[in-house]
Amino acid sequence: MTEMSVRGLTIAIHVGEREEALAFYCALIGRDPDMGPDPDFYEWEISPGSWLQLATGREDIQPSSFRLRLQVEDLEKSVEILQAKGFEPGPIKRLPGLVSFANLTDPWGNPLGIYQDMGVAPGV
Repeated sequence: MTEMSVRGLTIAIHVGEREEALAFYCALIGRDPDMGPDPDFYEWEISPGSWLQLATGREDIQPSSFRLRLQVEDLEKSVEILQAKGFEPGPIKRLPGLVSFANLTDPWGNPLGIYQDMGVAPGV
């Protein structure tokens, strides 16, 4: 038997009112969505084959059970940029030689964050 060939991924986040959600996520990502195939559905291609999907207009939203972290080139500078835009990222945490990250949440309680790779994970 051969294995399937996974070539990408999508992650969907449920949020509330469209305009508020688009304002938040456009500011977080730093650009408009790459597409909006439906009036309540928007997508950003974060890296080739990897898409963040935003499902707006949801009611009774339960925050996600996973944390979505976006990779950045310079964590300290990115935290400063987010703070200047009115975001409230938490303190930077570091796993020496592996990763540094800062967490935040969206207005609907979905756990988010940004991270910077600091090296190669053991065994990879």
